[in-house]
Amino acid sequence: MAGQPELLADRSGQSNIAMGPDAQLSEVQGGWALRLRSNGNSFAQSANQVVDVTKSFSISAWVYNEAPGGSRSAISEGDGVSYSFDLARDDANGKQAWVFRVQTKDGGADGTVVTATAPTTLATVGQWALLTGVYDADQKAVTLYVNGASAATEKVGGGIWAGPGPLQLGRSRHHGIWGGSWAGVIGRILVWDKALNPTQVASLKGGGTGLSAKPSGSWLVGG
Repeated sequence: MAGQPELLADRSGQSNIAMGPDAQLSEVQGGWALRLRSNGNSFAQSANQVVDVTKSFSISAWVYNEAPGGSRSAISEGDGVSYSFDLARDDANGKQAWVFRVQTKDGGADGTVVTATAPTTLATVGQWALLTGVYDADQKAVTLYVNGASAATEKVGGGIWAGPGPLQLGRSRHHGIWGGSWAGVIGRILVWDKALNPTQVASLKGGGTGLSAKPSGSWLVGG
């Protein structure tokens, strides 16, 4: 934002995002992205809660991960005990995979998390990936899309736990502590207050914003 270089302006809503002291902007093709350094001061967060997880929603970002190991969170929401949702890279049966996970009960226990996991054949290091997480409240299901294509869907029987806290970039809350520090770049971040369909998600790969779906929040979407 002009005169406030530590803030990422929301181009389609009212939720500007403040960068942590070790986060910075990096110029990429077509605009700017958030560069994070995999430490506790390298993150960004909104001033208020952005996503209502009791209803359908979608989140999306272009990401570039530089870390070969560990859990790495691109977008999450929540502080307190646990995240409500986390779009991330994590271990899957001993291999690294993109995941979209949600917390289904208060408390942050591992046993109350539902995770949509992409095939481990999809690279998670050293190349750009378009990650999109969709929650359909009517179907009680979460779907993870990678590069515009559906990668995994899981049922969420009782819905998503509506934990407290703002939108987070580059970290997530686990068992009352911050973790998943991102190493690399996150850009073109979009949020919708509806469940995008496969056609709408596919349109994002070409630089679209979901066809007829109007984002409720958008950051770093252009030059």
